[in-house]
Amino acid sequence: MQPQTPQPLTELMHRFADYLPTFAAGLVVLFLGFTAGWVVKRTVVRLFVWLRLDRLAGRVGWRAAFGKGDVRAALYNLLGNVAMVVVVLFFVDDALKRWGLTVVARVIDAFVFYLPNLALVAFIVAVGVVIANGVSHRVAVGLEEEGFAQARLMAKTFKGALLTLVAVLALWQLEFARQIVLAAFLIAFGSLGVAFAVAVGLGSARALDRGWDALFEKRKQSHVTRGGS
Repeated sequence: MQPQTPQPLTELMHRFADYLPTFAAGLVVLFLGFTAGWVVKRTVVRLFVWLRLDRLAGRVGWRAAFGKGDVRAALYNLLGNVAMVVVVLFFVDDALKRWGLTVVARVIDAFVFYLPNLALVAFIVAVGVVIANGVSHRVAVGLEEEGFAQARLMAKTFKGALLTLVAVLALWQLEFARQIVLAAFLIAFGSLGVAFAVAVGLGSARALDRGWDALFEKRKQSHVTRGGS
């Protein structure tokens, strides 16, 4: 008597029954992940509300934009959602590994391990913007005190140069086409240097012209005074 071969439907039911605990464990992990993400989101939002992020925005020069309640709420909610997504991704990665979806889990692993790099880039940009705004304001005030005619223009030019440097550092950290970024950086700063040299040269030429005119005027006045005496 030959043994009966298992029916396809029966075999499918057995496999599903064997896989059901693993699938349920993955669902539990996802539920815990979304719960933990929601808690982290609420904590981050309350933390930013307590820290009064609009004060920092005022130092950067965005006090008018952050003075509106809906803008602050939207920003806090966005930052909370980012924190929630990061937490949920860790749990999703674990659930996918439990379900045997290793290819998708590897993609999520690569993204999660890249997140610290993105955080560092965000920190570089934030610090760079704060420094650029503060330094440009000080430059404008200093040039205005010295009586420079184009103080605001020079301050904005200096701010643009600093922001360009910040952008280059951010792209370099992201390893985004480093050769192209380096070439663009050199071209941009070379152009700024030439423009600054031309501006200084024109200003020096005008200053020399005014100096020579004043000197000749004094000589004429001295000759007239001697002739009259």
